[in-house]
Parts: sequence; structure tokens; C-alpha cells
Amino acid sequence: MDLAAVSVGSKSMTWRVSGSFIRLFIGLVLCAASAHSLAKCNFENEIDAPTTTAFLLKAGDQRLVLSCNVDAQYVLYFPRNYINYNQLYDSKMRKVERLPSAFEAYLIDSSSNRFYLDINAQVERRVSFKVTSLGNFHKFASIHTLTMSLFIGFCLALTLYVGMLGASMRNYGLYSYSFYVFSAGVFFLLQEGLLNIVFPQVALLANFQLHLLFAGITLFAGVKFLDQLLDFKALLKGWQRQFMLGMACAALAFSVVQLILPVSDAMKINSMLSLITLITMTCTLSSCVYAAYRKVHCANLVMLGIAAMVLSMLFRLVFTEVSPFLYRYSLVLGITIEAFIFAIATSRKVKKLNDDRLSAFKRASTDSLCKVLNRSGWEGVAQSLLNNFNKEGGYLTLLFIDIDKFKEINDQYGHHAGDRVLQVIAKILMSRCREQDAVGRLGGDEFVVLSHCYSEGQSERLAARIEESLADRDIRTENVVINTTASVGAYITKERYKDLSSLLNHADKLMYSVKEKRKNAEYAASS
Repeated sequence: MDLAAVSVGSKSMTWRVSGSFIRLFIGLVLCAASAHSLAKCNFENEIDAPTTTAFLLKAGDQRLVLSCNVDAQYVLYFPRNYINYNQLYDSKMRKVERLPSAFEAYLIDSSSNRFYLDINAQVERRVSFKVTSLGNFHKFASIHTLTMSLFIGFCLALTLYVGMLGASMRNYGLYSYSFYVFSAGVFFLLQEGLLNIVFPQVALLANFQLHLLFAGITLFAGVKFLDQLLDFKALLKGWQRQFMLGMACAALAFSVVQLILPVSDAMKINSMLSLITLITMTCTLSSCVYAAYRKVHCANLVMLGIAAMVLSMLFRLVFTEVSPFLYRYSLVLGITIEAFIFAIATSRKVKKLNDDRLSAFKRASTDSLCKVLNRSGWEGVAQSLLNNFNKEGGYLTLLFIDIDKFKEINDQYGHHAGDRVLQVIAKILMSRCREQDAVGRLGGDEFVVLSHCYSEGQSERLAARIEESLADRDIRTENVVINTTASVGAYITKERYKDLSSLLNHADKLMYSVKEKRKNAEYAASS
């Protein structure tokens, strides 16, 4: 057998089979293309414009005439933004069925090849009219509704969570963040027509001036939020910050004022707002870059959020052919990522502020020698414990401690040894008390402990623990061991008190009573 002939024959058969598949594939493509060509509509107005391009709508009433060539059920749809009224009629002037969706959508079929679309537009603008199969439209509408619902739900949840967090912490920065996310969510909610599904007859939702209002509010809220987050007051010069905030306030004022003006005047204000927005965003971005350069806390996170928005705008303006989904929803995704990053930055900023505030409070309220609360610090914490006791009940335990013969210790061993005794006594008190108890030094050799207990036995055990620890204690200093005792006045009560002074008086009297008994016992033992 000739192997070469067999090889040539097999190659020839392979080419014939491959050619058949190629011809079949080309035929299917041509069939699909011809089928698609049957589903198209052209405008018969001033220009012969296909519906795949944006059509320039004039302000006011107009009728568009469409010649459609479809062989099945298709959907003509377009955004509702800035349109007061619209209705599609077939060639016999019968109303065409409108489909519920975020867009204005009409079901067309082969029963008519000419349609009339009556539109009342608020402003002159370009509108993209599209025709697609019913199945593709349902798929597109479902993806749009799901995507926007997730975005709006995310904004709402973030607004409520951060707002409640700000209310509990009384932090203005959290309020401004919630306001920014909420206004951005409402703007996209109106812009993307999600409310049209629920309120299809409410023309206000597509109102140009309402959209412009929330655009101005979003800009103002964003600038105020970044001003609080990055502390522009300390970072920038006074006139720089005032200029940026002034532009943001001007944007807000113009967006509010245009509500009472005619639409034609609102369009002029829109042009001014565009310029103000560009200037404000340039100033804000420059300030954020400068903050990152100066290593301001959270500035790097802010720059990361801004980078996400810039990338989303690139998919919208430059990389338009990469993905239809990214082209359509890149700004929504960018806002989502930016809001999430800003939330992280805000939480870190708040944590830092709270840590700084707590550190400042501790420095101001802590006794520098003994590392327990000083008098003012103890009174503040003790008042909170007293208020909680008055609400919840239980038992209040106040211990007034005075070191016996402390003046003699200072005179005999020196003030350095006296300081060491005070430090050891403070450590003993801290070790015998719970974390929530208030341990303080009122001054000199006087210490106090206030504890809110839920049973009398718990109060008695706390008092006994401290009394036993301070009854007879040898304290080692650098040169000598000092035998130290302390008198403890323990006042335990379940009565309500409005102020601390009455409690301190009771405990002070009990302490002096203990000290007097100890002196009498020592005098009796020595005589």
C-alpha cells in the first residue's frame, strides 16, 4: 500500500470536511445577521437616523416617526430622564403597550411597520433609543434592576449604620459621611430610573431640576466630608480652605435656587454648576494629594477611593469597548467602592480621635505619682457610677483610706520613701478592685474607692479584702523596710444619693472612727 497516497487522501478529506464546517458557520452567521437586520427602526424625521444612535430631542412637544422592520416581538426602550410625557402609537394611532421597567419601554411587533412617538421633553438633550428582542430586554432590565437595587441597599445600609454610629459618638464627621452617601444614593436612584418601576406615572422623578438639586447636594456633602476627615482646617491655609468650601456652598445654593426658576434658567445654572463642580473637584483633589504628601491620617485611603472613581470614569469615557456592563455601571461600581473605602477611612479616623481623646482624658485625670485617678478624674468617674447605681439599684460601696502616721514616715525616712509608700498602696488598691471600680487619690495620703455592687455580700467582701491588705504591710524602699498600716472607712448603702459629697462625708467619718479606735488600742497597749 502506498502510504503517501493514503496521507494525501486523508488530508484532502480533512480539507473537505473543514470547508463544509466553514461554509455552515458562514451560513449561520449570515442567517443571524439577516435576522438581526429585520429588527431595526429608523427615524423619519429631519435625518434618517437609526435608533442605535443618540437622537437630539428638542425642548417641548414633538412627534417622532419611526419606520420599523421586525419579524417578532421586540422592545423599543429609552431612558426617562428629563421627559415629562411620552406615548407610542402604531400606524393606526392605537396606543402601544408599555412595559414596566426602569426605562420607558414599548412592545412592538410585525403588525405595524410605522410608529409615532409623542414626547414632551423638559430640556434639549440627546436620547439613545434602542431596539432589542423581548428576551434580551428582560435580561437587561433584570440585571439593571438587580445592580441598582444592590447599590441603593448598600448606600442605605451604610447611611443608617454610620449615622447611628455618629449619633452614639456625637461625631460630626460621621454625619457628613452619611449625608454624602445618602445624597449620592438618591442621585443615582433618580438618574437610573429605579423608582419608575414602582411609580411609573410620577413625572417628578424624571425632573431635570430635581436631579440637579441632588447633584449639588452630593458635591457639597462630599467636600464637607473630606474637610472633616482630612482636617483641611489644620492642613490648608485659611483662604484656600474657605475658597474650596465657598465653591461647594455656591454649588449647593445654585442647585436649591434653580428649583423655583423656569427650566430654561435652570439650564443656564446647570452650565454654571458644571464649571463650579470642575473647580471644586480640582481643588479638593489637589488638597487630598497634598494631604497624602504630608502623611495626614487616612489620606492614603482617600486617594485609593478617588483612584477607584477615576478608574470607573475611564471605563465610561475611554475604555468604552472593554465591557458593556462596565460601560453602563462603572460609575455605580466606582461610587460603591469609594463609599466602602471612605467608610473604612472614617472608622479609622474616629478610632484615632477617640484614642487621642481617651489619652488626653487619662493624662488630665491621672495622678502622676500613683497612676490612679486624681481628684477631678475620680469625681467624674464616680459620678457616672452613682448615676448608674441610681438607675439600676444594688449596693454602693465607698471606701475612704488614710495612711496611718504618714507624716512621721516622711519626717523619718524622707519624702522619697513616702512617695514609694503611696505608690505601693495605690498598686494594692488597684489589684484588689475590679476594672469598673473607681480608684483615686484625693490628695496627700488619702485614697478613695467607689464600687457599684449587686449584692451586700459582694460589697462586704470588697471592703474586707482591702482592709485586710492594708492592715499591716511591710513596704520595701531603696534603703529601708517600712511597716505601714491604713485606716479604712467602709460605707455600704442601698439608698439613692444625688451627689458624692454626702457619701464622702459618711465614709470620712467612718475612717476617722477606725483611726481613733486604732490610736486608743495602741495607747492602751503601751500603758
